Amino acid sequence: REQRRERFRQDDREEKEDRGDEERPTALKFLFGNKEAGIVIGRQGATINGLQSKSGAKIRVSGAGDYFPGTQDRCIMVSGDLRVVAAACELIILEVYRDSESHQNSKGEGDADAMVSVTLLMPENACGQIIGKGGETIRKMVAESQAKINLAGKEKSIQGTQERVLVTSGTLEQVLKSTSLILHKIWEQEKTFYANNGTSYKSIQPFPP
Repeated sequence: REQRRERFRQDDREEKEDRGDEERPTALKFLFGNKEAGIVIGRQGATINGLQSKSGAKIRVSGAGDYFPGTQDRCIMVSGDLRVVAAACELIILEVYRDSESHQNSKGEGDADAMVSVTLLMPENACGQIIGKGGETIRKMVAESQAKINLAGKEKSIQGTQERVLVTSGTLEQVLKSTSLILHKIWEQEKTFYANNGTSYKSIQPFPP
């Protein structure tokens, strides 16, 4: 786990050297099912409070029954400066998959090679930055992390959200790395922001009328 934290710290240091403004606010949204969202919240909010305390980031979860349009997934939004958001994202992923059946080997122990998948929401105005010219940037992130990264096409964006679904999958280590790379790529673009600066999508129709 210390190696994982060092990787995120290294990414932060590299960006600090390049930009020198690592305290600029940023955010990242996850989509998780009810079970996973419940894991993040914990009993009486104990887990989410602990995650916020450890990372220094603000973590918000959409209410029960408040799903992202067209899904049964709840939104988790992490916000703060780059360093604290990176730390919180890692902690959230580790919390969700730590006791997951899909991340256990035949002996019931943690399996480093088990495949996991994380769904993120990308601001529409960050998608070009993620893809890069001719897909160059996303290919580099795949090569560096060894995780799969699939960003929904613009035609699949849900009307009214100005967000696209991105799914990254691989081993836990690969997904932690790809998530870190994606977060840093979003942060690089200063004018990137979520049109919906919250976790509720109740007012948005799931499909065009």
